[in-house]
Amino acid sequence: MIVLAIEGFIEAGLFLFFPFVISSSPLAIIPFMLIFSGIILLFISFPSELNKKYDNPDEMYHEYHREYEQEDGKKESHVGGFLMIGPIPIIFGNDRRLIYISIAIAISIIAIYLVITFHLL
Repeated sequence: MIVLAIEGFIEAGLFLFFPFVISSSPLAIIPFMLIFSGIILLFISFPSELNKKYDNPDEMYHEYHREYEQEDGKKESHVGGFLMIGPIPIIFGNDRRLIYISIAIAISIIAIYLVITFHLL
């Protein structure tokens, strides 16, 4: 889609926070069809993966007990991330290093947004 916009086949923009694309070229359909087919494949593959995992009830029983045994080993997990609501980042996590990485990524996204919006370059 970016290549089509650079070549001049499509015009893209934002209305409030919603992106839109205007084109008279049939080439503009290709990125939308790829995105749409990816979403459809995601919804189709999810139930089939669940069926593969739990076809054998004995396997499900053993998997549950393996997870229970791992909890006794005091396995620790680290989580961190951010959520952008418009230009405002909401940063969360339980690991200081991941929180700092999330802050750096959020600041860089805001900086790129400001550069593009106000034509600072």
